[in-house]
Amino acid sequence: MKRHWLRSMLLGLSLALLLAGGAALAQGLSITADQACFECWPRTAGWPPPDDHILELTLNGYDTDDLVCARVLIDGENWDESCWGPAQDPPCTILLAVECQTMIAYSSTDCWEEYGEAALGGDVALSQMEVVYGDWTFRLWQEEYDDGVSAGPVFANVTFAEDCTPVAEEFVPEPGSIMLLGSGLAGLAGYATLRWRTRE
Repeated sequence: MKRHWLRSMLLGLSLALLLAGGAALAQGLSITADQACFECWPRTAGWPPPDDHILELTLNGYDTDDLVCARVLIDGENWDESCWGPAQDPPCTILLAVECQTMIAYSSTDCWEEYGEAALGGDVALSQMEVVYGDWTFRLWQEEYDDGVSAGPVFANVTFAEDCTPVAEEFVPEPGSIMLLGSGLAGLAGYATLRWRTRE
């Protein structure tokens, strides 16, 4: 009786983890950056900024009926956050360049029509302080207009630097969904082992 109870619990937990991991992967919401490091843009270089000074963010898998929300964190500190209604079906892109002398970001996007108040929209003065080089995290999620978070959050991590030459690019897979799926598969393996032992 005790083994049957343990088997049932293990099977239920494994299926729950598999479903949660599958749902996280199936929701499709994503934000990706075209490079692991992007360099600040010296104004003396002229307009438009060269490609290695422009970060391209791609937003995909969002529901056009819900709000898309974004937050920008620099070295863990919240710098900008906003929600907006998508202007088009996914995917959409944000092009971003940041001055070397001041924390002023220049961007263009097709993600929303009026982007004056949206995160990274328009020419946004992130700070009047000196430039802050370091790790930038772009956090993306969706909210229903009345019912709160409906998808996400998902993340894109990049390094903002004066010179990206010594920075090696590294791909980091989405850890949460992979851990959920892996835990579910391990649980099913344990369940199969218990069932096999009871037959012996």
